[in-house]
Amino acid sequence: MMKNWSRIVLVAFVLLGATLSFGYWSLNQFDTVFENLSASYVAISPLVRELPTTATTTPATATSTSSGQATSTPVTAEASSTPVIVQDDKIDPNFKLVFSPKGDGVYIGCTYEISWLNSTTIKSLEATLIDAGTRKPAGPIASGLAKENNIEANSQSLKWKVGVVWSGEYFISILNVNGVTTDERSQKFMIKKMPSGLEEKEQKDLCEETGGNLF
Repeated sequence: MMKNWSRIVLVAFVLLGATLSFGYWSLNQFDTVFENLSASYVAISPLVRELPTTATTTPATATSTSSGQATSTPVTAEASSTPVIVQDDKIDPNFKLVFSPKGDGVYIGCTYEISWLNSTTIKSLEATLIDAGTRKPAGPIASGLAKENNIEANSQSLKWKVGVVWSGEYFISILNVNGVTTDERSQKFMIKKMPSGLEEKEQKDLCEETGGNLF
């Protein structure tokens, strides 16, 4: 009986020793792993602290979908520039040239009235007769239309006696009004040569038929 107890005690001590040895070995392994993890964390921490962080804030507007759920949509603000137009007070912005001969044209030697629509007084006007085909100006002597004209306040119109130019299609161009550069043109019209052999009365009638006078 005593012999059996001795064996049991011996086996118990052997098992206890093995258990203690395994526990000691396990603790050493745990310490080793923990030290490795600590070393890795220390090495990585400076890199993490150096990474810059930026926060971007985008304004949003709430919209409602067909299902009734609210969604947010980023709003982008765009800067726009609107041109400012400065109107020169020397010229009427409503200025419009009026020259509409009757019939199918005007005749050389007849006098016609050049007028305009405006709401301010026109004091000076620069006019030129332009060949509609070549786009070249006819000189003031040949065309009979002076380039620079001083307009009387009570007339507000310009008399033009058609000079001796080649028959063809022309238009009148206004390049300057009251000292301010502009670009106003009349409708195109034909300039015709007065038929030869007509008496003065017949020439006068022909001028009046086209909206002019013979003087």
